[in-house]
Amino acid sequence: MQLYDIEEIVVKYRQACEQDIDRIMEILKDGKLSLGLLNIDQWQGDYPKLEIIQSDVEQGASFVVEDDGHVVGTAMTSYNGESIYDDIQGAWLTSSDSTDPHYVVIHRVAVSRDSLGKGVASFLLAEAEKAARKQGCESVRIDTHEGNTPMRSLLTKSGYTECGIVLIEHAEEATPERIAYEKIL
Repeated sequence: MQLYDIEEIVVKYRQACEQDIDRIMEILKDGKLSLGLLNIDQWQGDYPKLEIIQSDVEQGASFVVEDDGHVVGTAMTSYNGESIYDDIQGAWLTSSDSTDPHYVVIHRVAVSRDSLGKGVASFLLAEAEKAARKQGCESVRIDTHEGNTPMRSLLTKSGYTECGIVLIEHAEEATPERIAYEKIL
């Protein structure tokens, strides 16, 4: 567990537990609102559902950022590969696929409305990268909606390279194309 001072707040990154689920859902609701305000159709339906977040927590794949004991950010990280990443319109920087992944995947990144602009998402990515290095991963892969300019800017600023387009399976009524990024560790 690491403690950092980000924009005058002390935060830590940790694995989520069952008691965090309601707060994670609140933060995801804030994320839905932020995307809606940007006229992005991503997350405007039922996704991400409570059952998905519960499963993330049960599998040990859900992580949170805390500020003074209060959860302000969340993400899911997986070391099990991502089958939709096997079919990219473009090219990844590394050659592994979901049958033998040498990468970590980050999904469902969200920050509470009252913590936006304070560096929480940058911290979350940096900590996930640090954990992936310890696991021996070659890289981190992540995707986002084309219109999500704040996330795309964050990824570029954090050293990620745009690699192409992937199609997500859970788009609901939203655009299924996502811009795929990778960062070599």
